[in-house]
Amino acid sequence: MSYSPPMAVSLPQPGDVIAGKFRIDAVIGKGGMGVVVAARHLDLGQRVAIKFLSPEVANRGEAVARFQREARAAARIQSEHVVRVFDVARLDNGVPYLVMEHLAGDDLHDLLETRGPLPIAEAVDYVLQACEALAEAHAHGIVHRDLKPHNLFLIRRPDGSPLVKVLDFGISKLRGSPEEQSLTGADQILGSPRYMAPEQLRSSKDVDRRADLWALGVILHRLLTASYPFPAAEIAALTAQIFFAPAVALRELRPAAPPGLEAVILRCLAKAPDERPQDIAELARALLPFAPPASAISVQRIVGVRIAPAEPERPARPLGGLVEAATEIPVPRAPLPSDATTLLLVRPPAPRARPRVMVVALLALALLALALLLSALRLGR
Repeated sequence: MSYSPPMAVSLPQPGDVIAGKFRIDAVIGKGGMGVVVAARHLDLGQRVAIKFLSPEVANRGEAVARFQREARAAARIQSEHVVRVFDVARLDNGVPYLVMEHLAGDDLHDLLETRGPLPIAEAVDYVLQACEALAEAHAHGIVHRDLKPHNLFLIRRPDGSPLVKVLDFGISKLRGSPEEQSLTGADQILGSPRYMAPEQLRSSKDVDRRADLWALGVILHRLLTASYPFPAAEIAALTAQIFFAPAVALRELRPAAPPGLEAVILRCLAKAPDERPQDIAELARALLPFAPPASAISVQRIVGVRIAPAEPERPARPLGGLVEAATEIPVPRAPLPSDATTLLLVRPPAPRARPRVMVVALLALALLALALLLSALRLGR
C-alpha cells in the first residue's frame, strides 16, 4: 500500500468568509506563531482583526493553551488601553483564531524608528497610559512578562488625542492558576531578553508584577534615548550585564534630562525586586512630575485600582546553563534577535553534583568576566 502524506492545513485567504460573517480583506501581520488579518463583519460592517494560530503549531497543546490564555487575559481587563477581544473559536480544520479590535496606527518601536528619541513629556505619557492597563491586569493577578515597544500600540481617539494599547498577553502569568504551573516549567524562560528582569532570566515561573516594572524602565529609557540601558549585542554578554552591571544612566545619553526622571528609571532597573517600585501606582506617582498635565487623569485611574499584594521573592536560581541550550535563540556569540521576537529558552538539567574545585573555578571565571565587562564599560564612556 502506497503512503499518502497528510494534506497541508492552510489558512483563509483574502476574500474568504469565516464563521459565515467575517470577510477577510488583507494580511496585516505574520510571525512564527501565527498570522493576523484585517476583516469586516458582513452584517455590521465593523472592521476587525483576526489572529490565526499558525497551522505548524496548532497541534501543540501548549501553543493552543497560550493562545486561549491571551484571549482570556485580555477579556478580563476592561481598560481602554488593552485591545478588545470579541471572540475565540476554531476553523473547520481545527486552527484556532481570535477576533479582536482592529487598530490603525503604529507600535512604539516603529514610532521610535521614525522619529528617534521622543520628548520627555510625550514618552512619559505613553508609559503612564500603558500603566493604566497594567494596573488592572495586576489587580487580576496577571503579569504580562513581555512588555516592549512592539507590544505598545499607538492609535488616535476620535478627537485626535493619543491612545496607547497594550498588546499580546499570550505569555502572561496568572497568579495561582493551575494552567500556569503546567504551561511554564521551572526551567523555561519566556520573554524578550532586552526587557527581562534578572529573576525572569532565571525562570519565568518565578516572577511577579515587579518584572513588568523592570520592563517599563527599559522601555522608558529606550523611548528617551533610542538606546538600551544594557546595550550588549550578544545574549551571553547581555545576561551578564543584566545580572551584574549597572544600567547606563539616562543622563549619560541625554544630559538635559531631569535627574529625578533618571532616578525613577534606575529604580525600576534595580537588580532586587524589593528595591524597585512595588506596584504600578507607586511608579505612576513618581512619573507624574515629568508628564504633561493631561496625564494626571491616568495617574488617578491607576491609583484607584486595587492591587493584590506582591508575591514574595523566591530564592535566586544559579546561572549555570542559562544559555547553554535554547529554542529560537542564537548561540551565545550571535547577535540578539530583534525586539519583536519573543523567546522561549529551556534551561538544561543541572548536574547532580559538582566538585568544589569546579565551583571555585566557575566563580573565578565569573569574577574575571565581570571585571572585564566593567573595564569595557569605563573605556566606552
